[in-house]
Amino acid sequence: MERQRKLVCNRVQRIIGDLNNYTDNLYLTPCMYSRNMILNQLKSKIQELQFLSSMICTQDVPLPLSSPQSSSTQRLPTQSTFTLEELSKYNGKNGNPAYVAVNGTVYDVTNNAGWAAATHFGLSAGKDLSNEFASCHGGQQILSRLNVVGRLVS
Repeated sequence: MERQRKLVCNRVQRIIGDLNNYTDNLYLTPCMYSRNMILNQLKSKIQELQFLSSMICTQDVPLPLSSPQSSSTQRLPTQSTFTLEELSKYNGKNGNPAYVAVNGTVYDVTNNAGWAAATHFGLSAGKDLSNEFASCHGGQQILSRLNVVGRLVS
């Protein structure tokens, strides 16, 4: 348990660093498209912090993900668990984010360059890709670069 707590704390520290970098980049980016991508990354990092906090906090207090005046077609789910049916809705189409599940963990691949158009070497977002991941990627180092948004449940 203590080891898991340290891993979560280290991940939280990295996320905070990422949030600071994204915020700094917002001030320097004149392009509206680039600014929107950075804002989406900020939202993803906040969602990941919410998931991590649920792992270590004893009380189940949800964190707000957006301000009341914010309306976006790319709303992130407020849940941290997904069924296969729910996951299929996050296929990157019609303004929805692109999520994939690997070994029970759901990752956001929306802004990942390897997942352009919500596909990756013939694979589509919105699915459990545990078997495909195991056959293509030996270690799970690559997963540490993705934002965790929840877990897959039966």
